Amino acid sequence: MARLVRHDRNRPYTIQVEGKTIALCACGLSKNKPYCDGSHRQTWDEEEGNLYAYDENRQRVRVQLLDEAGNPVAPPSEYPPEQ
Repeated sequence: MARLVRHDRNRPYTIQVEGKTIALCACGLSKNKPYCDGSHRQTWDEEEGNLYAYDENRQRVRVQLLDEAGNPVAPPSEYPPEQ
C-alpha cells in the first residue's frame, strides 16, 4: 500500500551525541535517512499553504487535493482544531 507522509520542517533536527553534533532528516528527502544530507535546501522556496510532492529524483510538483466530487480542498493542518 502506498502512503503519503507529511513533512513540514525544512531543516534538520540536531542532537549532541558524545560531544558530536548529528543532523537528523526532518524534511523526508534525505537519501541517507535518518541522517540529513542537505536535501532540505530544495524546500526553502516552497510557498506557504501549498502541498508538494517529490519524486525519486527530487523533482517537485505541486499537489492539489480533491474531494470525491472533484472539488479542490485545502491540505489538512498539522494539528487538529482544539475542541
